[in-house]
Formats: sequence, C-alpha cells, structure tokens
Amino acid sequence: MFLFNLSLVEFMALFAGVSGVVAALYLLDRTRHKHRVATLRFWTHSDAPSEMQHRRKIQQPWSLLLQILSLLCLLLALAQLRWGSPFQRTRDHVLILDTSAIMNARVPQGRLMDQSRVAAKAWLKAVPKGDRVMLVRADTLSTAATAFESNLAVVDEAISLTQPAAGSLRMGDALRFAKQAQQVQDHRAGEIVYAGAGRISDEDDGFANSVTNLRVLPVKGTVENVGLRKIGLRRSPNDEKVWEVYGTVRNDGSRLRLVPVVVMFGGGLVGQRQLTIAPNSEQSFTLDLRTQAAGLLETRIQVNDNFPDDDRAVIEIPTQNAVKVTVYSNEPELLKPVFSGHPRFDTSYRPTAEYSPATDAAVVVLDRFAAAPPTKAAAIWINPPRNGTPVAVASTKQGATLTRWRNDNAIGAGLHTRDIKLDEVSLFTTKPEDLVIAEVSGGAAALARPSARLVALGFHPMRSALKFELATPLLFANILRWLSPEVFLRWELNAGSAGGQTLTLDSVPAPGSVKVTMDGGRAVPFTIEGQTLRFFSGAPGVVRVNDGKQEHVYSLTLPDVAAGTWKAPPKAVTGVPAALESSPVARDLWQWLALLGGAGLIAEWILFGRARRLFRAGNRPVAPALRKAS
Repeated sequence: MFLFNLSLVEFMALFAGVSGVVAALYLLDRTRHKHRVATLRFWTHSDAPSEMQHRRKIQQPWSLLLQILSLLCLLLALAQLRWGSPFQRTRDHVLILDTSAIMNARVPQGRLMDQSRVAAKAWLKAVPKGDRVMLVRADTLSTAATAFESNLAVVDEAISLTQPAAGSLRMGDALRFAKQAQQVQDHRAGEIVYAGAGRISDEDDGFANSVTNLRVLPVKGTVENVGLRKIGLRRSPNDEKVWEVYGTVRNDGSRLRLVPVVVMFGGGLVGQRQLTIAPNSEQSFTLDLRTQAAGLLETRIQVNDNFPDDDRAVIEIPTQNAVKVTVYSNEPELLKPVFSGHPRFDTSYRPTAEYSPATDAAVVVLDRFAAAPPTKAAAIWINPPRNGTPVAVASTKQGATLTRWRNDNAIGAGLHTRDIKLDEVSLFTTKPEDLVIAEVSGGAAALARPSARLVALGFHPMRSALKFELATPLLFANILRWLSPEVFLRWELNAGSAGGQTLTLDSVPAPGSVKVTMDGGRAVPFTIEGQTLRFFSGAPGVVRVNDGKQEHVYSLTLPDVAAGTWKAPPKAVTGVPAALESSPVARDLWQWLALLGGAGLIAEWILFGRARRLFRAGNRPVAPALRKAS
C-alpha cells in the first residue's frame, strides 16, 4: 500500500493534529445539569464562588475511539490510499494522426483520412483499461488535440472530428513532440502510434530510428498525383502594363503525364500551355499578361488524379491607379521632361492664374509663385517667392555654388554633382524636423518638411546647369517616391503553400524597413540574413512582405504535398494489435475508506451522541395525571 496524494510525514502530521483536537474536546467538555424545584423561596446564594473543575477522565472512551478511527479513514481517503506498489503505474500512449494535405486524397480503398481514422479507432479499442491516450494532429505543426485521457471516449470523439489540413507532414517534429509529452508525465511511457500515409518532405532527420516504442498504422492505396506547386506574377521591367506569369507543375505519379495548363483572367482565357512531365519531376512555364485592371488570375491543370485539391490556384491582382499630379507653371515645357518619364503618373499642366486649393491631385507642383491659400495636397515648391509661402526664405544669393547634397535622407540619397553654379538661389530658414536636401555656402538651398508633406527647392533645376545633370531626374524621382511611395512600389504576387518561405531581396534592407504581415495586419515573425528573408506561416492565408521598395504578396492557399515517402524503422511494430498487454495497476481504496469513515461518524452519533438522548427522552414513561381527592 502507498499514499498517492500525501507523503507519510504530511499524513501523520495531519492525523496527529485532528486526533489531538478531538481528544481535547472530550477532556474540556463541561456538563450542565438541569434541576427542577418547586419554588425559589428557600434558595439562597452561596457567598463562596463555585469552582469549575475540568474532567481528567474520559467518560466515553469508545465514542472517542470510534471518532478517531472514522477520521483516520477519511484522511486516508483524502491521501488516496492505494493497494499495490507505487511502481505499478498506468501507461501513457500518444496517437499521432496524420492531418497533412495528402490525407484528403481518394484511392480505390477510400479516402486516406477515413482509413487512418478507422485504424486509429481500432487501435484505441485495444488499449487496456486504466491506460491514458493523447491524440496529436500532425502536419506542418504538431498540435495536441486532447490531453492524456483515461476516458477513451473523449479521444474517440476527437479522432472523428479530425480533418486534413493544408501543410505537409514533419515526421521528426511529431515524434519529438510525442516523446517529450511522455517524458514529462509521472506514468510509464506506452506506445507512440502513427496513423497515416507517410508522405514527408526530403528533409526527414531520421529521428524515428531512436524511438523504441513506435507502432505504425499504414493506410492502403497509391496516390497518383499531378499538381501545381507555385504560381507567381511580377511586373515586367520593360513594360509597366505587362505582368510576367510563371508557375511550376509537379508529377508525383509513377508514369509520364501530359498536362494541359490553362490560365484565365476575369473569366476569359489569356494563355495555355501543354507540359510533358516525367515521373517524380517538375516542369515550369511562363506567359505574359497585359492588363492594368484588378481581378482574379486563375490557373488550372486539366488532369484526372487522386488528389484534385492542387489542380487550381487563384491570385488576386490588385489595382494600380495612376497618381494625379497637377503642375501650375507659366512655362510647363520646362517640367514636362521630368514628369513624363513614369507611366503611372497622370500629369496635367495649368497656368498659375488657374490655381485653386480645391484639387483632387495627390501631388501639386507650384512653379515660382505664391499659392494663396496653400493647398492641402502634397506640394513641390520650386523657387518660391519670399512672401506667401509656408517655408520662410532667409536670403537670396546670386551666383552661388551647390556645395553638398545630403545623402543621409531618402530624398538626397544617390545624388552627386560637381561644381554646379546656380545663377540665383533662395536660402531657407530650417526647423528641427526639416530634412535638408541640398546646401550652398550660407544655408539650405532645398529641404523637405514631413509634417506638411512639402518639398521646397530654392532654385529651378531646369533653368540652371542642373538640367544637364543626371541628378535632376533622380532628384524628382526621390521627391515623388517620398511624397507618394506607392507609385514606385513594385509588386510580386505568389501562390504557394503554408509552411516555411524563403525570399531573396534585391538589396540588403535597412534596419527596421521590412514588415511582414498577415491578414488583418497581424505581424509574422521573420529573420533576415543579408538579402535572404525567411518566415513561417503554419496556416493558409495571405502574407505581405514590404521592404519599402517592393511588396511581395504570398497567397498561401495551395496544399503542400510532400514528395518523399517515409520508411518506418525495422524495429517499429506495424498494424493493429488484438489487445495491448495490460500491466498490473495499483487499485484505489479511497471510495471504500470514505464510506467507512462516514458510516463510523453516523454510528458514533447514534450510539453516543445527541441521537441517543433524543431516543431515551422519547421512551421516558409519562407520569399519570393527578386527580382531585373526593
């Protein structure tokens, strides 16, 4: 016998305290006697105070003994006394149910998931009474569907509710999770049971060879699958109106397949390819899509296989509206070469007399005049006058030399010139928040003010020697990128499967410039090593990677079908047993001890307590009524 809930020292201390309190109550008990008298006439009070004497002898030892024995039984029930050895413990089994994407495949024997559930329930029936089972659903992540349950009906219901996910199986992670779950429990380790198709990636680490208590419940049927593995879109570097579409199709079957690929946009056919793919290999295709409209790009492969879930992929192409730019200038021909170089700028030119602050333009260019009242849109002030401008002009210089471009901010980045003479230049009074773009001897010749979303140039680039410099178009490109960053943002759209993703950036990003978010703006953890960015998404969804220059959109909706086949180690047991070997288990006695303790207290109350006095009072003979003497 052994105590399960309390140690022996804790039990003895608790029993000594309880029994001592009960014995003290018996010793300190005082009895009051009730006397009936005919009258208080002859009753006199004693001058000496009455002395109370404590009883030194227990008058009802059998009552005390019965109470102590009853409390002993109740305390043993609380300590959970067990019959047997403390080393005779129940076993903990872990049932790993494969929920990878391939489990939704249909073979002549039925759906793989259904076969796996039937095998898991058959093994569950062989588990002896008292053993506990944990159900783990394993795909890209291993998740415990139940705790260690001795009530196997709970595990059976969880098996019935299990459905395939979109990721691939990571067998090593699943077995590690199961082994760690058994090690942290006080019970003996039982079996680790895997039920599934055993389709894994080529990155299996062989951890199964170290698992000595492994049982495998394989499913029957061969999966002949051809599916899309990746679809991507990116803007053509030669034409902003053209999307380059590329994709990959894999043949996981055992024979050569002829695969027709159809690409549709907005419900209309935009391209098709005919691919001949060898067994256990993949092939890529490309085509061009000319559009500036938003819509759904759908890619289909027309095959008949066991797994249709990866035969279709859909990518949403976002709208890319042109940015409206209004130029107020009396000499628009000077600025037309600057603003006509980008196809996503919708530029209009108006004379300064037609200026109105109520404009729908995103960017307003004000060429050498004071706009009153100032516009609320983002503004570029070119050589503004001294009065009527939001940027104060400190002084004006003639024949100044441009001494420095400030390359420490986004607008001045990459600008370099040498010995540029400016016929006339205005010097601005700067604020602490201002970004200085260019300097001449004596002050700032160009600045940006983030709070007002404006850029002020104290000179006209097209009326000086700067018009022959490469720095001029780069200057306006940097200004427009700073005012409207979405214009120069390049898009790359991808349709893939959930799991780990690796992305190669065009350049090493600045610290804090990269954002990786999922649906609803939720941040996704990522790592950057040089130009390589890695992130992980365990569930289907849309992930956006923005590095300030380019936005990559990952539509993780394709199922991740692993190409490799897992081979169980030779020492693993295969199949459903008739019955698992049951081990001797310590028996609980607390139920009987609780009943015995409660019965003892009730018996003591009946034999020695108030119930006995009530019984005697009820049976006391009633004195006959007095009669009047005749």
